[in-house]
Amino acid sequence: MIVIDWNKFVDEGLESNGPVSFTTGVFDGLHRGHHQLIDCLTSVPENMPVVATFVSNPFRLLRPNIYKGDISTASQKLKLLDDRGCQVVILIDFSLEFSKLSGRDFLNIIRRHLDMSHLVLGKDHKLGKGGDTTAIQARSMLRPEGITVDIVEPLIDGGKPVSSTRIRSAIEIGDFITARRLLGRRHVIDLAGIPVETKDNSPYLRRNNIKQVIPFSGGYAVTLEKEGKTFATKIKIYEDRIEFENKPDFQADTLTFNSNLQE
Repeated sequence: MIVIDWNKFVDEGLESNGPVSFTTGVFDGLHRGHHQLIDCLTSVPENMPVVATFVSNPFRLLRPNIYKGDISTASQKLKLLDDRGCQVVILIDFSLEFSKLSGRDFLNIIRRHLDMSHLVLGKDHKLGKGGDTTAIQARSMLRPEGITVDIVEPLIDGGKPVSSTRIRSAIEIGDFITARRLLGRRHVIDLAGIPVETKDNSPYLRRNNIKQVIPFSGGYAVTLEKEGKTFATKIKIYEDRIEFENKPDFQADTLTFNSNLQE
């Protein structure tokens, strides 16, 4: 899979001679609802599937006081997109400058550099500054030019749409069963580059070093992993840190939540 920075894409484009299926979105967590959208994207065999997404959720910049954290890191999201057959990802580092771009201008930039014959959007997705372009409006704009626009209905689970917001809320309260069902996998914290520190012989992580959403304060059973080696333990989450009951003899790459010990 090719990953290209948005600014480089705008300046240089992408070497592609054939038709492209394109979609865009935050895709935080790449949950089951996203899966059906990506399946639609990759459903045209002769087209190259291209995704434009963000390094981190734009709400981290726009609503920092209330944003709960990303479900997945950028590296996790890229691997999940690769696993589902995406061939190119245009990675956008969201900024206030980018936020001023209209939906029409965004699509025009994409079309300037790619032969987009197929656009896939979620039914509720809005493009551009303040969400100025809905999926229906994008279809009306592009259909006269011979571009197929598929609008994907939300996936319903338990009478409600599967969404990143629902998943964040489930993780926060330690409802890992619901989070796993909506994600289609367990919630995994990426520990790459996050040091394990020690105080009074107790290993811990600084909570503000973790940018992903984690549960409220309390006790949890988790699994630590590195290159196939696993270690089951318990943690306690406090406002400023995460303490381990014990830790393995290796620096873990991931932490997977298994159960809520308060239940």
